[in-house]
Amino acid sequence: MQSYQLENLDIDTFLSEYWQQKPVVIKGLFKDFNDPIDENDLAGLAQESEIDARIISLHQNKWHVQQGPIKRFDKVCRGNWTLLVQGVDKYIAEVSPILAPFSFIPHWRLDDLMVSYATEGAGVGAHIDQYDVFLVQGKGSRRWRVGEPGNYKEVCPHPKLRQIEGFEPIIDVVVEPGDVVYVPPGWPHDGITIQDSLTYSVGYRAPDNLQLAESLAMMLDKGDGNVRFTDPKRSSQSNGAYVSVKDINALKQQLIQAINSDDFTGALLEAMSEQGIPEYPLDDDMSLEAVSNQFAAGIGFVPAAGVRPLLCDGNAGLPRALFVNGSQFNFNQEDTEWFEALASGNIINANCCLDAPSFTFLETLTTLINNGYWEWYEE
Repeated sequence: MQSYQLENLDIDTFLSEYWQQKPVVIKGLFKDFNDPIDENDLAGLAQESEIDARIISLHQNKWHVQQGPIKRFDKVCRGNWTLLVQGVDKYIAEVSPILAPFSFIPHWRLDDLMVSYATEGAGVGAHIDQYDVFLVQGKGSRRWRVGEPGNYKEVCPHPKLRQIEGFEPIIDVVVEPGDVVYVPPGWPHDGITIQDSLTYSVGYRAPDNLQLAESLAMMLDKGDGNVRFTDPKRSSQSNGAYVSVKDINALKQQLIQAINSDDFTGALLEAMSEQGIPEYPLDDDMSLEAVSNQFAAGIGFVPAAGVRPLLCDGNAGLPRALFVNGSQFNFNQEDTEWFEALASGNIINANCCLDAPSFTFLETLTTLINNGYWEWYEE
């Protein structure tokens, strides 16, 4: 699998001056960039019912959007058109090296890798996203324009298409293979293809309060930390219609205690590790003994496409656990090196650590294999 050498990026400078603050163009960030997939691979994914894909086209001055699965490309690929496929990293492992250089941003913030193929003159119109994105240019070339945040008039030329009327660019650049444009949330941008091109959009997620509240609600629904309000030794009240500040504060404190609980920490970590990974469990579960024997024989294992585990070391009130796609796997301190090896995303085999693997580690690996999250390494 190809790996990429980054050029022209000072990570500390980028984080302090650009991340979530302002856009930047990094020319030649990927040295000797070669596309790990092509438009035919994208077309194959777009035909699958479980994959989020769409074609956006401008034909005869009218916008069209065709949601996948797409069976007849000849009917919808008219005019200037773009094929966009979400979550390509979850299905094609060969694209993962594009994500690796951005690991200075924690795994839990990464949403997915969207890949688009666009013909000459095509784009999706000027628009604003509410997430950070690195736009990695593959083959071909595109012109990107980026403007400043502001109050822009939204237009919907199609029920499934949200654009803005226009903006004054502060960045106007043509990008070629290996170039990257970073756009923070809320900054308008517009890309037009000059030569038929592939674009790899590394998109990030930022949960809002509603999403965080959903994690809390799920925890409480299971009964964890779901205490009921009590008010012993209450003082008498002359008018029952009045609500006291004391009662309001007590209700808020009840919720605050639930948020500060270990149960909510676990629920939050499970939600942070959710990736929507497609599950392909084994038809016949592997036994712990079989996995142990294979591991001892030197067989290696790797995460399935798109799997990015989270790891907590047990410090500062966090659990000592591995989190994979919403599942938690606890371990003891003496197993830390093995679970760090699991979380690294690299090939794992019996030679990774000095100490022999424990029962807990092998049991976790067996569960991950049976769930389809880890698989046998094939050179």
